[in-house]
Amino acid sequence: MAKQKIFLIGAIILFIFLVFWFIIGCPPLKKCPGTRSLPGPPPPRVILKIVGPWDSANDWADIASRFNQYKRKEENGFLDVIIQYHRISDQFNYEDVIREMQFEGDGPNIYMIFNSWVPKYREKILPLPKTMMSLSQFENTFARATVNDLTIANGNIYALPFYIDTPALYYNEDRFLNESLLKAPETWDEFKDYVEKLTIIDEDGNIEKAGAAFGGGNNINRNQDILILLAMQNNFRKDDIESLVSFNNPGSIAAIKFYTDFTDPTKRFYTWDEDQMYSIDAFTQRKAAMMINYSHHINNVISKTGGILKFKIAPIPQLDKNYKVNYASYWVPVVPKIAPCRSATGKTDCYNLAWEFLNFAAKKENVKLYLDSTNRAAANLQLAQEQASDFDDARSVFASQIFTAKSWPHINDKASDKALVEMIDSIITKDRDEKKTLSEAIDIVKEKIRSLD
Repeated sequence: MAKQKIFLIGAIILFIFLVFWFIIGCPPLKKCPGTRSLPGPPPPRVILKIVGPWDSANDWADIASRFNQYKRKEENGFLDVIIQYHRISDQFNYEDVIREMQFEGDGPNIYMIFNSWVPKYREKILPLPKTMMSLSQFENTFARATVNDLTIANGNIYALPFYIDTPALYYNEDRFLNESLLKAPETWDEFKDYVEKLTIIDEDGNIEKAGAAFGGGNNINRNQDILILLAMQNNFRKDDIESLVSFNNPGSIAAIKFYTDFTDPTKRFYTWDEDQMYSIDAFTQRKAAMMINYSHHINNVISKTGGILKFKIAPIPQLDKNYKVNYASYWVPVVPKIAPCRSATGKTDCYNLAWEFLNFAAKKENVKLYLDSTNRAAANLQLAQEQASDFDDARSVFASQIFTAKSWPHINDKASDKALVEMIDSIITKDRDEKKTLSEAIDIVKEKIRSLD
């Protein structure tokens, strides 16, 4: 009987202990066994607005979702971060649209700028906090072109690049096989030989089919980039901008002459003139066997031809295969100094959060989501190397070129582009009143570009 009393008393004491233990929350456990914790308050919402001229909201959706999941964890800030991407379709007035948005108090927290614009935006944007990435880390992570474009000597990093685009050689596979050409030209001398074989001239001396859409001004897509690429290759031992665009040196003059010579009927590789249709249309309509263009025109070519045209893409020809030079063109996201903070609590540092998102997005494992959606070549060196070695990936050629890519820091790109196109047109025109000699055209463009500084 005594044992039963002892057992009963013990059971009562245990019951009282368990009741008390449940009441105080069952320490040290996070929750009591067999119970469901009541939902706590949701994380406060913060909205970051991004604008750009090219991407779609879908291109940012996966990476935004991954960041939201990351930030919802208590150890990462416990925030519900909504990334809203808006595309500005008016590319020509893109910068004016952003300024108007800022003036009205509805500016973006992040917006895209062209890589050559960083110097003119430097006072309007915030650099990456140095606690997030050092300059040496940046240099070891991204392509060399971005180091020159996006950083300065004091260690400030003004943008983190997601991708780099470079011009490559598109060619009509059937036309090549018809002339027993099994691979693309690797040098410009080979390119001239290919053009000669592929160009068809009728009895009246008119171009029936061009070997390449090459040598023109207004009727060649991004002709100014091709010309600067040639100037870079002719000045590969000189990194100073004066050597590149002053056109006072033999290398740059030779680049202009080489390019425009393809419109000279006296040359064996004559293939183009001002009367030809636009280069992309000429290529897609089989009027030109080759063209030089960026990766985003892959889908354009497929769309225009209904996927019927058999074409391949090869690296851009080089002046010297031992000193490869490619041309870098890309847009980068930046954090402006003027932006509203769309936070439910009003306590969030939206500027720091914007940079936290971009730093998160630029990491190799995350930026891949964006690159796969946009079908672009990575600026991240390791990721670009992986893309370059995957020959089944349409980006492989473009990815292989980012390692030797350089850019031209033309701040006023609209005006400088216009000046270069006008120079080319003035050299190749058939109008005697408008036609300029090579030296005359160079003198004119030299003064125009100098006035833009």
